[in-house]
Amino acid sequence: MYQIQHVDSFTAWSRLISDAFVQLRSEQVTGGHFTASLGVNMLGDIGLMRIHARPHAVQRTVDLTNSGDGEFYKVSYQLDGYGLLVQDGRETVLAPGDLAIYDTQRPYTLAFEKPATVVVALIPHGQFKLSTQQVGQVTALALKNNHPLSGTVAPLMNHLGANLAQWDEYGGYPLARNTVDLLATALGGVLGIDTVADTKAQQREKITSYIDEHLNDADLGPAQIAAAHFISIRSLHALFEHQPHSVAALIRHRRLTEASRLLRDPLLLAQSVQAIGARVGIADAAGFSRMFSREFGCTPGKYRTGQ
Repeated sequence: MYQIQHVDSFTAWSRLISDAFVQLRSEQVTGGHFTASLGVNMLGDIGLMRIHARPHAVQRTVDLTNSGDGEFYKVSYQLDGYGLLVQDGRETVLAPGDLAIYDTQRPYTLAFEKPATVVVALIPHGQFKLSTQQVGQVTALALKNNHPLSGTVAPLMNHLGANLAQWDEYGGYPLARNTVDLLATALGGVLGIDTVADTKAQQREKITSYIDEHLNDADLGPAQIAAAHFISIRSLHALFEHQPHSVAALIRHRRLTEASRLLRDPLLLAQSVQAIGARVGIADAAGFSRMFSREFGCTPGKYRTGQ
């Protein structure tokens, strides 16, 4: 659901960005009156933000990386002004048209000495096709706007940010998902590596795709998935042991994420909430409402109407 907030004090801004992203320490780098705006649209589990702010700096410290507020990559696309990004012993200046990735699980600093406008994608670790080790090789390295690979993703980031308020109506989640995959491909191209870390990652990707293709199957579970991929149930659970979601939790998460997209689809407004639940394999209306409320903080009905 799209939201935009305007603030006219640095104290309010410090609070707002920590609530919208992850916990950050912030500093106003010039004197005078501070103003800023933040537009946010959560498309499934991918966050898109457009920021316009006066000069300031934010820092993700070591203690904040251990605060348990989530494991995310952030991809910043510079629209106007300049930013300085520091992470993993590297620093880069982001000029208009440049983009860079950084990891909220490692300390970083991002500073703007003049007013700037940026689009930021907030991506869960588990939704990115590069491993944390691979991402660690390209943090705080600008993909400049004249780089051949930039042309595959920079226009899309620009388009997503420019139309941030429209994606609830036009089903922006698939577009955001495709953008994330393109970002991984582009950054993998910079590294000269595959976009999938290893055989296990390839297996997880295939299994996740299988889950997405069978969400409407009420009996979808570890036994069915293991049989379809010619592995034991024990091997299946081991494959996801150190991932953000267990197999059962992943099925639930993907079902609810798809349900959130269907609930906002203008072509499906005539379908009841219960019918939407059934389409993602959760036929029990009460159970669907409980699970959805735990995942998104409101009932399916309220989510659909934007309340």
